[in-house]
Amino acid sequence: MPALRRSRVRRSLPLVGATAALGVIIASGASSAAAAPGSPGVMAAPTVVLYEGFEGPVPPATPEFVQTIADYDDGVAPPVPGYVGREGELYRADPAWNGQFCNGLIVAGDDVSTVPTASQAADCLQDGWNQSRSLARTLGSWAADPDYPYPSVPRAEPTANHAVSSYTQGDSPAGVMAATAVPVIAGHYYTATVDVAQANCWTTNPVDLAVQLDDGVSPPVAAFPGPIAACDLPVHQINGNNVGTFRGFTSLLAQSPSVEVALLNNLGGGGGDDNAFDNLALIDTTPQLDAVIAAPPSGDSYASDQPARFLLTVTNTHLAGSPAVPSGAKPEWSFDLALPAGLVPAESPAIETDCPNGALDVTSAGIVGRGSLGPTDVSCSLALDLVSSGGEYVLDPAAYELTGLLAPAATSARFAFAPGPPEPSPGSGPVLADSGSDPLPVLLTGVLAVVLGGVLIQLSVAARRRRTR
Repeated sequence: MPALRRSRVRRSLPLVGATAALGVIIASGASSAAAAPGSPGVMAAPTVVLYEGFEGPVPPATPEFVQTIADYDDGVAPPVPGYVGREGELYRADPAWNGQFCNGLIVAGDDVSTVPTASQAADCLQDGWNQSRSLARTLGSWAADPDYPYPSVPRAEPTANHAVSSYTQGDSPAGVMAATAVPVIAGHYYTATVDVAQANCWTTNPVDLAVQLDDGVSPPVAAFPGPIAACDLPVHQINGNNVGTFRGFTSLLAQSPSVEVALLNNLGGGGGDDNAFDNLALIDTTPQLDAVIAAPPSGDSYASDQPARFLLTVTNTHLAGSPAVPSGAKPEWSFDLALPAGLVPAESPAIETDCPNGALDVTSAGIVGRGSLGPTDVSCSLALDLVSSGGEYVLDPAAYELTGLLAPAATSARFAFAPGPPEPSPGSGPVLADSGSDPLPVLLTGVLAVVLGGVLIQLSVAARRRRTR
């Protein structure tokens, strides 16, 4: 299969880490990606499906109460319902990360200065409580920073910002810190981001947080490549704490209408976590498919059976907050296009593609395409020739069955019908007279000659009979 010229239709950029420059808005408040057809090769922003700032509303912490991320029941005090998000999101967490050891408490910088006496805060010492409040302020200040990747999302003032504590003042085992199920569109790609602030970066204890995506069908996917550890960030130090947004490079191709997004602590322990987290986001990173039949070389239609080039371009979304950086690999997307009757692939369709694992399978009724985008791929393309004996055709978005792609806009082409046998002209047939003469006198003259000739013959025959008598 010949390859398309990569310099024209496929572009790649170097992969950058989570500390890449931020600054471009991500569209929010939608359930599908914000990309739109019509700009092949230009990456669109992914769309925010969930943006959880833990502002839900949250009852303020008092000396007798503090909110936990999940339902809390120690079997002694009355049970405390867990946090409920603005869209009704409910969270689960393992016991060690839901009230024990100063973990799983939803804290704001302007909460009470002394540790609440509620049982869910019983394992939180004063320095852990103070540090958790400071980390919540740090996260609020980071979200108000011009470099923050979600600048359009409304949020509280930094001192009133809520975050979830994970200070681990005790020997916490590895486990789930917070997880919630989010409605999604099956056949779309999803990844996640999370803000993390970390105190005491002078310590040498390791930290290993991870964001996991699970649709209940596919193997779970770790969105971020490697441990999430804010102390490893070389920038964004606020209030003496390191802070940043960790953005997923790996996407899950959802096979069901729900994805659980979970923040995990893979190490546990009590000496080095000293974290708080905020603004957990699930984003749709589905690439855009563009499909265009090239304009005819001349006029407004192709000749009958003249090949028309059909170009399909798959364009990645960009990394959250970084419009020049692709949002990571998109493996195993596909499309199935049903062609209208009369429009078919050419007998030799001249198939080309530069997509990783790219292929086009053609029949008289349709086209099946498949491929991938690599971790740094901006876009890739597939192409083939279509023909028709005549007619006007529209390839509508509804004609596609898509997996891992957003639908293209409609494209159309017109093919002229082949000319039929020539119609006889009014002047064709025997020539009756020279050009410019009237044929009627000539016709009459011919008729009279025939009649007179017959009369003369009859007279001659009669004369012979008389002589022989």
